[in-house]
Amino acid sequence: MLEPGPQLLEPNPATDLLTGDVPVSDQAWRDRYLTSVHNLSADCIKVVDRHGRLQSMNLRGQEAMQVDDYSACHGADWLSFWEGEARDAMLEAFAVASGGTPAQFTGFCPTMRGEPRWWDVTLTPLPDPVRPAAPYDVIVVSRDVTDRVQAQQALETLNASLAAEVARQTAALRQEKQLLVQTNEELENITYAMSHDLLTPVRHLLSFARLARQTTDPGKRDRYLGIIEGSAANLSGMIDGVMRFSRAGRCALRVQPVDLNELHAEVQRELHPTTPHATWTASPLPTVPGDPHALRSVLKILCSNALKYTRNTPDPQLHVSAHHDPHARTWRIDVQDNGAGFDPDYAHKLFRLFQRLHHQNDFEGTGTGLALIRRVITRHGGTVHATGQPGQGATFSFTLPE
Repeated sequence: MLEPGPQLLEPNPATDLLTGDVPVSDQAWRDRYLTSVHNLSADCIKVVDRHGRLQSMNLRGQEAMQVDDYSACHGADWLSFWEGEARDAMLEAFAVASGGTPAQFTGFCPTMRGEPRWWDVTLTPLPDPVRPAAPYDVIVVSRDVTDRVQAQQALETLNASLAAEVARQTAALRQEKQLLVQTNEELENITYAMSHDLLTPVRHLLSFARLARQTTDPGKRDRYLGIIEGSAANLSGMIDGVMRFSRAGRCALRVQPVDLNELHAEVQRELHPTTPHATWTASPLPTVPGDPHALRSVLKILCSNALKYTRNTPDPQLHVSAHHDPHARTWRIDVQDNGAGFDPDYAHKLFRLFQRLHHQNDFEGTGTGLALIRRVITRHGGTVHATGQPGQGATFSFTLPE
């Protein structure tokens, strides 16, 4: 015959489970039992009446909320503890719970000493047997999740930082790619120039030097020598332009805040005396990040070109202006003149090395200035552009980041 196994003991309502030896009533036993369980919980457990007044709070909850004297909090408006965005979520959850359905939300609520805390809050209706209809009192269980929220915020900050760094690196790689493509194009232009443009004055030198040696006419010899001298000067200018163009791509940019008003004033003082009859105006210019020496060269080349191509105009005018694009976060600088202009169908050639749209006899130049501008502005993260019409002037523009 099998022996009976161990039996589960039912708690004796007449015995206090905390001490085991003090008889108590059923209701008192339940109250002390629930109070003991609540005080053992690490969560903040409260009872809030249907009007939002605080009725009770367990001991661990008082510690978590840094309550020094609970009697000062008893009966206080618990709803007023919540502020900001968390208050809306709390009011919605409290309305749901007091209506008879459990609710939950997560929000920020500082302790009584003002220390920041984030809480996961569960609200459960507490029906009253005497008054069974809603609204109900509410049991509120708040769990401190500050460490979790702060860790999440730190992770989001790190992710945002990483995303920003990835975007920055991507932009840098995109710019490097653009520079590489432009450099390859420029190398092709230089190769073409070496085999065509630079050889042209060399051929002139050789041809007219031979003619000067063979002729016995002093007048022809002087003319030949003049042509040789002009070709040599042109060749020297082209070589100097290639050297400046090369240096513009190699020199490190010393980026700092640059007041374009100051640079423009310097350029105007330097160039305007050469063409005092020209009307030179300017609107206020911005301060931008860049290399002051390089940007001064850009302004000088553009203004010098504008003065050169307006010298045959009865009323030469030059205007420098700035235009802000808040969406692209860039400034566009325009140098506008009313000079010779150019055929817009060939505008794409203007910023290539040794490409000129006017004959050397009409307007002198080596065709390196605009190519140098393009290289400098591209290294600053900007773009170049030109518009014009024959005999109606031209506008040369470049953009720079804010």
